[in-house]
Amino acid sequence: MTYRILLVDDEAMTKRSLYKILTGANASYRIVGEASDGAEALQIARREQPHLIITDISMPVMDGIELIQRLREDGLDMDIIILSGYGEFEYAQEALRHGVVDYILKPMKQEQVTLLVEKRFDHFMKSRQTAIIKSQLIAPISSAAERIGHELWIANEPGMRKEMRSLSSLLDDTEFMQEERISLLRDAASLISNRLQPQFPHQAWELPYEGQSYGQASESFAAWLDKLLNEIRDKRNWGKRGVIQQAIDYIKTNFADSELNLEKVLAPLGISSTHFYHMLMEETGMSYIAYLTQIRMDHAKELLEHSDLKTYEVGQRCGYPDYPHFTKRFKRQVGLSPSEYRKNMQQA
Repeated sequence: MTYRILLVDDEAMTKRSLYKILTGANASYRIVGEASDGAEALQIARREQPHLIITDISMPVMDGIELIQRLREDGLDMDIIILSGYGEFEYAQEALRHGVVDYILKPMKQEQVTLLVEKRFDHFMKSRQTAIIKSQLIAPISSAAERIGHELWIANEPGMRKEMRSLSSLLDDTEFMQEERISLLRDAASLISNRLQPQFPHQAWELPYEGQSYGQASESFAAWLDKLLNEIRDKRNWGKRGVIQQAIDYIKTNFADSELNLEKVLAPLGISSTHFYHMLMEETGMSYIAYLTQIRMDHAKELLEHSDLKTYEVGQRCGYPDYPHFTKRFKRQVGLSPSEYRKNMQQA
């Protein structure tokens, strides 16, 4: 892996010394540019995007302090080491306030230069490895967060806890530092919040205070999920949710009954059709007829794709004994006739 370095100093001898020290210290170091003032260095930095800049403070045209300020204004966050003389301590302090990672006192000592650059190179390699591992975790963490959000929304506590364990396992198996694990936990919390919005406005997860360990953050995260679960149960009238689930199970079991109507579904439940309508809308976002039709059409598509039944037989098995009515309803829902749908699936 090449580590790109830009040297900035108005003294040619200093740049030659740095070049010799660094190119001889590590084969991964590559000097991508040399500049004699801040303005020249800024142009090179924009073009070459170095990982490290070693710059003098006192230079003509644009000094090191202004160079650092301009780099940060441009959003360039590479590491910067400053070269400082004994009489430039106040300038060095100002540079450190702008995010400079270290400084080298002039006259330079080879051991100091080598040690400081090696330290930044090691940090760069660890950060790069962390970024690679994190990128590999994005998909599984996103998937786990999506599943947690789903289980929360349907108020399935066992399912939520199972997915929480899956997420914890992902984070526990990494070699990340505590701060990086907490960052990933924040990402998961954000994804869960997005999954629940806008149907369920809620307070986002926040750590009670900074500086917590990963274990403390994990406990706080679990407590937040428990709080969300209880709030969702309260909002959705949890005591009556079992009723709506019974109705849904009944529809899924009996959708092939061509005479399946709302009265049949509600008969064993003891709730009004108006109350049921609101509960079903909250659970599925659909009315009774729309939900029943969706269940029937999904099953019809399965049979058309994976069975040799004639299309009128598919209609009969899905609650449509009248074939023209089945064809009309299927085309309105799917956009194709049953025969066209089957043909498309066979050609796919």
